[in-house]
Amino acid sequence: MLKVAIFNFKGGTAKSTTALSLGACLATSKRKVLLLDLDGQRTLSFGLGLDGIQPTALDLLIKGKASPTETSVKNLWLFPGDLDLFDLKADADLFTPALSSLNGFDVCLMDCSPGLGVASVQAMLTSDRLLIPVLCEPAVLKGLSEAVQLVREERPGVPIDVLRCRYKPRLVVTKEADELLAEAVPELDYHLLKTKIPENVAVAEAYAHQQPVTVYSSKSAGAKAYRALARECVEVWK
Repeated sequence: MLKVAIFNFKGGTAKSTTALSLGACLATSKRKVLLLDLDGQRTLSFGLGLDGIQPTALDLLIKGKASPTETSVKNLWLFPGDLDLFDLKADADLFTPALSSLNGFDVCLMDCSPGLGVASVQAMLTSDRLLIPVLCEPAVLKGLSEAVQLVREERPGVPIDVLRCRYKPRLVVTKEADELLAEAVPELDYHLLKTKIPENVAVAEAYAHQQPVTVYSSKSAGAKAYRALARECVEVWK
């Protein structure tokens, strides 16, 4: 099972939205996907209409064995978030034994909270690769460089993918941020994904209706972008 931690120090960069819609696009007849909501705010869980459902991601980590909940999307499962994840403390690796107890999944997308809580840190340290959603704004490199450097200190060789979300191509600041991201690739050693997720009202509406955008509005620009992202990830992630 390929384990991908979705992380950014900053909130509001579409981490949960990406976990939801990318997960839905990756889930096919030949691919089973597990979503792990590691944020006590439970945004991902709400977006699938499963907030409050048991067992939670905390149950999996503490007990070491639990069964995820099947979502409304075929071949997509979820361990919902838990408010007590904010207070999680651990001196040992919780993720390796917990995830090794799960069989039959091809990909696990771990939606991390913005801060450096135990769950987020351990998810990054045990993942096979990281996916960092960013907004193309003037300070784009600040949070990104800090996150990359933090990971590189502990895991120099782990692959890191950077995804541009809520993309507004007509803005000058977007073009400037694009240039900064491209210039920083050699120094920070990340892979800048070609796919860009546009600012699209259907994405926000889909979350309010507790569905992936590909289900809520399959022909929208947001849905098309997440399908393209899934294709690119399959190629990059092998």
